[in-house]
Amino acid sequence: MNCKEFKNILSIYHDDLLTQKQKEEFQSHINSCSECSILFNNFSRTFNLLHSKSEIEDQPFYFTRLKQRMGNRNMKDKSLILSLFSKKLVQPLIYLSSLIIAVYIGILIGSGSVNPNQYTELKNNETDFIKSYAEYQYLNDFDIEPIETLLLEENKNTEE
Repeated sequence: MNCKEFKNILSIYHDDLLTQKQKEEFQSHINSCSECSILFNNFSRTFNLLHSKSEIEDQPFYFTRLKQRMGNRNMKDKSLILSLFSKKLVQPLIYLSSLIIAVYIGILIGSGSVNPNQYTELKNNETDFIKSYAEYQYLNDFDIEPIETLLLEENKNTEE
C-alpha cells in the first residue's frame, strides 16, 4: 500500500468498512510509514474530538417561543406609527420640505426690490427731513441761532 491509497481509505478505515485483509495492510503501512502514522494519529484525535461533543438537547417549547417572537415582530412592523416614521417616508418628506422652504425664501429675497425708484424716493425724503430738521433745531426748547446773533444780542444787553 502506498501513501496515496492510505489517504484515500483513511476515513473508510475509521468507519470500520474495510475487509480484514485491507485492515492488515493498513496497519502494516501505519507501522512502516512515519508520515502516515502521524496523519492517522491526527485524524483519529480530531475525529474523536468531534464525536465527543454531545448533541444539543431539545428545549421544550422552543418552537412555540420562536413562533411567538416572530409574531411579535410582525405586530411591531404592522404598527401605523412605526410605518409613518419609517426612514422610507420621513427622509424624503424632510428633503422635500427643505427644498420648498429654500425656494420660498429665494422668492421672498428676489421680490424684495419691486420698485426700482424706491431708493431714490427714500433719498429725496431723507434730504427733505434733514433740511427741515436743520431749520427747526431746538436746544433746551430754544431755537438754535447763529453765533453772531447771539453775540450781538449779548452785546446789546450789556450796553443797555
